[in-house]
Amino acid sequence: MSDAANGMDGAQRIAGREVPEGHLVAWWLGGSGFVFKTPDGTQIYVDPYLSDAARAIFGLARAFPAPIAAEDARPDVVICTHWHEDHLDPEAIPIIARHSAARFVMPPSAMARALSWGVARERIAPLAAGGSLTIRDVTISHVPARHEPGIAGWEVPDAMGVIVRTAGLQVYHTGDTEYDLRLRALAGRGIDAIFACINGTGGNMDAHEAALLAWRLGARLVVPMHHRLWAENPDGATLDPRLFAETYRALGGRGRVVAPELLSEILIGP
Repeated sequence: MSDAANGMDGAQRIAGREVPEGHLVAWWLGGSGFVFKTPDGTQIYVDPYLSDAARAIFGLARAFPAPIAAEDARPDVVICTHWHEDHLDPEAIPIIARHSAARFVMPPSAMARALSWGVARERIAPLAAGGSLTIRDVTISHVPARHEPGIAGWEVPDAMGVIVRTAGLQVYHTGDTEYDLRLRALAGRGIDAIFACINGTGGNMDAHEAALLAWRLGARLVVPMHHRLWAENPDGATLDPRLFAETYRALGGRGRVVAPELLSEILIGP
């Protein structure tokens, strides 16, 4: 079966999945990309990297074909946590905009780029520090992120994480961030699931730091992410989800740990 056919199959499977009340279903796209679907049928794409744009820019080739083709994606909401190319895909975002009626949520610096690619201004909702907005049955709230990649020209002072609230659940997607004491303030706020970056390079938490944050927040479901995307892994990267799980358990973490697989379902519930 062709890659395009595989991508269509994934998009169709997501579209046909009925989500039980009080739950969410998530599918991993690789890296920090996920699709979430609500009981009302709303599809939320977070950081969908569906092209190979980073190959020409950084020499970072994909490790696998995009599991969903950009033209097959039918999100209702697209959240991009910052403008780096594997989060705000310069090739896929314009295609998604043409083939869907999605609203786009992103920091202001990301919005400037999306506008330059022809995404209509009225379809983009910039989200700044302290901000929150509601689209359909989903409320999206800004969470601080400290993402300092150390590459001149790729500074992102308005990078963010997000809390997605829907179906009575709160899901925290860290985006790209280093371990930041501001994030400890989320403890006690009833986070149901945390999706945490673990790669440990380019201004991100490593597997140990992500495990520490997950333990502090006390979520019932913890999912390591931002791994298995590039054909060649950066030096010093902590890309093994088992390292995350071992550290989390050693700290006393009691949540369910799920190492994601491409387009495999993750059921999130109370």
